[in-house]
Amino acid sequence: MPELKAEKLQPTILHRFQQVIAHHELAHAYLLVGPDGAGKQELTQWLTLMLFCPHVKDGQPDLTCAECQRVLSGNHPDVVVAKADGRQIKVDQVRHLKAEFTKSGMEGQQKVFIIEDADKLTTGAANSLLKFIEEPGPGIYIFMLSNNKNAVLPTIQSRTQVVEMQPLSVDSLKEQLTTAGVPTGLQSIVMGLTDSVTEAQAWMQDDWLKQVVKNIVRWFKLVASGNFESFIEIQSAFVPLMSGHDEEATCLDLMSLIWRDALVIAAQAQGCLYYQHFQATIQAAVNQLTVDQVLHASKIALTSRKLLDQNISFQNVAEQSTLRMLKSTAHL
Repeated sequence: MPELKAEKLQPTILHRFQQVIAHHELAHAYLLVGPDGAGKQELTQWLTLMLFCPHVKDGQPDLTCAECQRVLSGNHPDVVVAKADGRQIKVDQVRHLKAEFTKSGMEGQQKVFIIEDADKLTTGAANSLLKFIEEPGPGIYIFMLSNNKNAVLPTIQSRTQVVEMQPLSVDSLKEQLTTAGVPTGLQSIVMGLTDSVTEAQAWMQDDWLKQVVKNIVRWFKLVASGNFESFIEIQSAFVPLMSGHDEEATCLDLMSLIWRDALVIAAQAQGCLYYQHFQATIQAAVNQLTVDQVLHASKIALTSRKLLDQNISFQNVAEQSTLRMLKSTAHL
């Protein structure tokens, strides 16, 4: 029998939906929000199964009937899915959806429309959907999925029930990262920046994350010891690894994260460490500095991302931050 992951990933929300369905109070349109891996797709599949399965028992679909099998295989004629074509969901795709909206169910009284990456709807495409989302007609259910609620038009949000996924447990996220091929030594670092497994997988391409973390640890040691080579490292070790704004921003966030760990160690504060596998290295570097020096360097690291977002080049931001850190630790 197929295994459904929705209850494991989002038990609280699933149980809430069980009550809603039992009382026949399911809304016609939902916006499910959360990072990849949080269970949006799995919850949507479960809801679809619940709508079509004729043998629901104890709040669960039977998974063995013909209706369930077609939903699970992605071949149900009354389930229509729209996905981004490249980076956007365009008006032409919405036209197809609108045409399907006007048809009655091929085999029953219900139709389910699933719009993945709803934040990628162009403004024109989103606006053309508004009327249909507001008044879809009887038996029609719309599930819109998004990683970023703020990127979805407010007019879309106002016409849907917004359901935000609960954060994954540490164990669940680690399990997904392991399955995605993220080494154990990098998992805590990844978890310090994101709970999106898809984003983590992108960082793993061509060993990008492994190389950047290795360079950051070396750069951190140089800065802490007052070695001016830390400045040179920016151009020689970091710049060649950067291929766009997203990677540059992630690199600066990783630099900030190691200084955050340094501050936790220096202040002997309570708190988890993200660079767990480099704790001894960070401890040795911190021993050369005062708590105030580490605090000052941490603040500099935190401001670097804001400078990048102001369209200052990555190299300039990283080099100037390094110089300021050297100065703040009385090494320059």
